Amino acid sequence: MAWIRHEYNTKSIRGLLGLLAVFFLLMVVFMQFAAAAVVAFIMSIVSLQLLYFQYVGKGLNFQNTKSRKRVLNGGETSWELEFENKGLPIWGGKLKISFFDAVGPSGNYVSNFTEILEMDLPFTIGVNRNMIVRVPLIGKKRGLSRIQKMELIIPHPFAEGAATLEYQPMILQELLVYPKLRNYSMRNMPARQKPGHFHLKHSLFDDVFQPIGTRDYVPTDQFNQIHWKASARMQTYQTKIFAKVTNESMLFMLDVASGYATIHNLEERIEELAAYIENCYVENIPYAIAINMRSAGKIPYFYLAAEAGTTQRQRALELLSIISKNHSTIPLRAMMAHMDVHTELPFTTYLLSDETADASRFIAKWSSRTNLDILKSRNGGNIA
Repeated sequence: MAWIRHEYNTKSIRGLLGLLAVFFLLMVVFMQFAAAAVVAFIMSIVSLQLLYFQYVGKGLNFQNTKSRKRVLNGGETSWELEFENKGLPIWGGKLKISFFDAVGPSGNYVSNFTEILEMDLPFTIGVNRNMIVRVPLIGKKRGLSRIQKMELIIPHPFAEGAATLEYQPMILQELLVYPKLRNYSMRNMPARQKPGHFHLKHSLFDDVFQPIGTRDYVPTDQFNQIHWKASARMQTYQTKIFAKVTNESMLFMLDVASGYATIHNLEERIEELAAYIENCYVENIPYAIAINMRSAGKIPYFYLAAEAGTTQRQRALELLSIISKNHSTIPLRAMMAHMDVHTELPFTTYLLSDETADASRFIAKWSSRTNLDILKSRNGGNIA
């Protein structure tokens, strides 16, 4: 069953029903029919209440559809909980949900002392009705939020106590909060010796699919570069001019390990890397990301292959959003040793690290293979 049922104070109500039955028999024996009618009326109400609580909630279904919403830090979002009731109506119920505090209610609210927030929502639904409960929220901090627990509390109509329905399956809705996008600049260092897609005036390579004009023919030009229509119009040979392109792919390596734990300024470094990603997205520069946190699969750390465009930006921000201080880390030298064998280094590599002594051997080796730039914390590694 999807719902686990817990009942409170029902035994006392059954005891009250038994006591009323005894009073009813005594009233009948002593021929107090008016009092017996009052007791019978109370007995009928209590009996209907017990019968109601025996079946209420059995026809309630939660539409547990899988979804992931993405929101910027400070942006508005919501949980959308859809219910279908094929059983008895529910009046005056209370829906209690618990979720991680990457998101929270908008406006001022009581600060939480743990990573879990709880909200109580009014819940009333009739027979054969569908209802969507929308919970407006706002992105509070970078991270992934899931509903950890959901309970529906149905109170007794005429007495104390309640029936609690606890939803057992994992709720598949997720809210992903991106890191803050700060305005950090970086150096672009295109490689004139490698072909690519980045436009550069002084490059050795042409993009034959991007003609930008013509010029007069010289004897060293190739025959297939002649623009025949322009030559016929100008009555002299004209050679095509193509856009100059070069390679400007980048690799960002984020060192988050501090011994066996994560660095204390993890949020600062993630926001810095997110800013560099945004710069690459605006300039349409392909980039790859490597983070020395353990991951299952062929690559034992978090790695995003080089690409450019909107899809790559979304994947990169999602990767930065799910990183947590609870993840286990691997040494920087272990990640660089694996990449040294299995990864082709791009022209430019940025290493975001404050402690590089552990990987000094690979840093010296990579300096001859790629333009390696070590980026220290902007506040010197101190807590902001």
